[in-house]
Amino acid sequence: MGVKQEFYEKFARFLVDNGITVITFDYIGIGQSLKKPIRELKNNTADWGKNDLESVIAYVMVNFPTSKKYLLGHSIGGQLIGLSRSSIKMDKIILVATQSGYWKFWKGFSKTKMWFNWHILFPLLTTTFGYLPAKRISGMEDLPKKVAQQWSGWGKKSEYLLSEIPIEQTVFDKIEAEITSFSIDDDLLAPRQAVDWMSKKYSNAPLKSIHLAPGDFNINRIGHFGIFKDKFKESLWPFLLKEM
Repeated sequence: MGVKQEFYEKFARFLVDNGITVITFDYIGIGQSLKKPIRELKNNTADWGKNDLESVIAYVMVNFPTSKKYLLGHSIGGQLIGLSRSSIKMDKIILVATQSGYWKFWKGFSKTKMWFNWHILFPLLTTTFGYLPAKRISGMEDLPKKVAQQWSGWGKKSEYLLSEIPIEQTVFDKIEAEITSFSIDDDLLAPRQAVDWMSKKYSNAPLKSIHLAPGDFNINRIGHFGIFKDKFKESLWPFLLKEM
């Protein structure tokens, strides 16, 4: 959420160097897909899955018809896969730190912080500015108003996005491709329980869950974003490559 495709470029090039064609993209309102003032955008979070991801998959199906097709979704990117109807055509799906944002999955102060974000901070900021000025508070990309509002609304409810979008209107339970889901032990933005909840929504897909701990790789920290940083090119990246 709020991460430009450039962040994943070095990891994408690593995959290319290992014989995999890679397509990255920005959701509408982010990075190169911000084509007009952010206050003018009317799309919500679900549109990113239903329209943006769907369009990318359609492009792949036309231009790479005989290739095996994998989807790798990081965080909200993995959540939105279930909203793209063409996701059922994939040969495999890889989820990295893909979680429910329901605030009760967190513990201690982090739980209080998540409650505050969803119930107070996001509604206040989006009402005040007409969008979510994320760059000012987290260094992430700003979010269109309806994206931030819908996302925070999901985070208040135990069924997260499925509290608003009935599962019958998604393809979560229609995807049958093999799924590998990674959780990360020191990930403050995706607790293991929240990752497991989201993974299980792909209820008819063969699921392989892998929990990564920094100590297993003789490193001090991975975190929510670290797995895609090039300092892990010789350790974590080959581990992900084995799933492709």
